[in-house]
Amino acid sequence: MYDLEALRQLNEQAHLRAVALANEDRSPSVRVSEETKEVKPPPVFPLAFLARKLIGGPPSLAYFIELLEQSETFVGFRDLVREYLPEYEVNIMAEDLNQRAQRFSQLFSGKYFPLSEDTLSDEFTIGDLLSRIPVQPLGFSYESYHSFRDFRKGYVLLLSLVGCPWDEDPLGMEMDEEVYGVPGGRVPILETVGELVGEGLPRLIPDKGWSAEDLHRMTDDTEFKGIGEFADWVFSNTGYYHLDAQGESLETGESIDWSPETVSQMAEDWKASCEILDKIHRVALLLEQDSERTFRKLMALLLDNHDLIIPKEQLPLPLD
Repeated sequence: MYDLEALRQLNEQAHLRAVALANEDRSPSVRVSEETKEVKPPPVFPLAFLARKLIGGPPSLAYFIELLEQSETFVGFRDLVREYLPEYEVNIMAEDLNQRAQRFSQLFSGKYFPLSEDTLSDEFTIGDLLSRIPVQPLGFSYESYHSFRDFRKGYVLLLSLVGCPWDEDPLGMEMDEEVYGVPGGRVPILETVGELVGEGLPRLIPDKGWSAEDLHRMTDDTEFKGIGEFADWVFSNTGYYHLDAQGESLETGESIDWSPETVSQMAEDWKASCEILDKIHRVALLLEQDSERTFRKLMALLLDNHDLIIPKEQLPLPLD
């Protein structure tokens, strides 16, 4: 049985990561590339390194005891470094014992795909690293759905088009209740969109939104391509681990063990995931350009109503 608080924290981390990528004006892949850019440290020459250590005094007896107790772990870590980062072996091994896992994670993320941000904490150990590949999931979690206002305007507009992925919230919040036919989880989203583009337009959206299949069919060959991919992301159905796995996948799913084949697959998965994120980001930015006009144009496309005359009963009533 998994710990509910741990799931909350994992999904919050995934949500914050997704928001950070979405809210930049740069495309997600550009930001990730800058964050994981390899920063090569000055070359470390073993004799010079040893000299610096001896100037400060010989290593403590406790250090050697710890090293002996972790001899098996040490060998496993050395093999991991030689398999994936052989060019950095001297640099990594020159770090203090409790900093080597973090250094490995930093360099690995720059070469292959981003590892979990937890790997950069002081509490993350070599043993933790060896137990599984600490991937960084970016699935659209229920935390992101509830905290949709954290996303930039274009993403909120996109979310209004998509049905709610959950009939029942895993955290116990009511998602299956309806308000005048609209699923409860969608009500605040549609209200927010009304504030952004006028109350009339979101009233034209089907109560339960459109399916990902319909959005793909209607927009893939238009200037609004990317909306279908956004729906796939929300429904965890992109076919790629990084975009479909949510925070709790780290806690409840099968661990991803180290192997050259797995690392290669995950690197390709991350590359494809970035391409999807970039496509989503482009259409989100498009919707932010003269939002009311652009969203009206999109609604005309989705409703096959090029004149898009809003029925009188759906027009916002004037305030007294």
